[in-house]
Amino acid sequence: MKKGLLILLLGLVAAVGAYGCIYFACTAPVRSLQRSEKPELAWLKEEFHLSDADFKRVSELHAAYLPQCRDMCREIDAHNVKLQSLLSGATNMTPEITTALAESSRLRSECQTMMLSHFFQVSQTMPPEQGRRYLSWVKAKAFLPDYGMPNEK
Repeated sequence: MKKGLLILLLGLVAAVGAYGCIYFACTAPVRSLQRSEKPELAWLKEEFHLSDADFKRVSELHAAYLPQCRDMCREIDAHNVKLQSLLSGATNMTPEITTALAESSRLRSECQTMMLSHFFQVSQTMPPEQGRRYLSWVKAKAFLPDYGMPNEK
């Protein structure tokens, strides 16, 4: 009985040890990215094989773009609150709703223009092939042809 219990205990210790080793080995790259100087961009450096100099330029562009992006998001959010307020009690189209919808379109267009300009700048700091691959990737993610809605086919 004691021998069987000892074997079971050693088996459990070996299983837990093996799991721990495999877990730490498999998550090492991700943990390394999290400890990097700019963890939110570390995946970009890894995915597009950027040199330290390229990554530094991309990081600087990102830092310069973030305040503009935050301001635009705040403006869009504030406008959406106004639009929802107009829509909450409406039973028909009104000139105010039409004006608010036009303003929503203008804000979205301005945001997309600013974002696309940023993407182009970032791509131009990368080696040419990686820049083309980056642009292809971000265009597919940021400008979804179906507006992110499920396709009913």
